[in-house]
Amino acid sequence: MTRLQLANGDDHPDAAHKLLLDAKALLKEERSDGAAYLSGYVVECALKSVWLLETGLPAGNMMPWAKQGHNLTYLANQISTLASFAGAKTARYLGAATKSLSSTGIIAWTPNMRYRSAMMPLADSQAWCQTADGVFHETIHQMRLDGVL
Repeated sequence: MTRLQLANGDDHPDAAHKLLLDAKALLKEERSDGAAYLSGYVVECALKSVWLLETGLPAGNMMPWAKQGHNLTYLANQISTLASFAGAKTARYLGAATKSLSSTGIIAWTPNMRYRSAMMPLADSQAWCQTADGVFHETIHQMRLDGVL
């Protein structure tokens, strides 16, 4: 459990870590679709963690991202904007991997991928997992080291 756990029990930093481990395990078994799918959720949870760290926990369950919660482009743009304000405490968590999300394949991720038949080439899945790992380490891992979680 982290300091960013929501009232409903959702804990985005812990979920990101668990999902990254699962994505890597699937990738090791060359289960590229599952690894890519979970990699997208790692990025989503990491971005939401940065957002929550910057803005604070919402009252009740009013999530600031509303219906855009699975849209990686939207989430990445929002945290980039939040981190650009003077005094932003999260600017330090936007490293190269996080800042360059829009130029990577993982930006096309969607939860609806779970309904598609096998389609993800292993090389693409490896790239998505590598991106997720980079984003995780720049955000959640560094937040843990900084003691803010």
